[in-house]
Amino acid sequence: MAEHDADIDIDFDGAAATRGEILQTLQGRLDDDIFQALQQLGTPDWLIAQPFQVVERLEDLQGQADGAGHDLSARWRTSVPGQDGAQDDVVDLYRQVLMHGSTDDQRSVLAAGQLVALWGAVRSGVPTAIAHVWEQRFPELDPRRR
Repeated sequence: MAEHDADIDIDFDGAAATRGEILQTLQGRLDDDIFQALQQLGTPDWLIAQPFQVVERLEDLQGQADGAGHDLSARWRTSVPGQDGAQDDVVDLYRQVLMHGSTDDQRSVLAAGQLVALWGAVRSGVPTAIAHVWEQRFPELDPRRR
């Protein structure tokens, strides 16, 4: 260990208090299911600091099935589907929109049928809290209910 590393003092108690304070601030400002999901053990700190949103109805998702036409790469540093709408690119785009997009982004980018078809791949790359809320709101996404 380098000599300067020994001088690093990390306030883990203060960090825990900050997480709790953030959650306390969010209470009443988020949908109940999202707030409960954020409180689960293992929820990443970045997700608590930047809570996610979820549309109310799956039918509201009216994006193009191939994800084409959306230049979100500068916004979230993700690849953008090419003209052929390669499945891996669409899965990555869908993950980014679920993690970072507003409900308006979700409505315009995501396609309901495509989300259902790709859910297993999309789900594997998003935090459990996000996947849980989407599956709770939309049973057709929950693999246990198919």
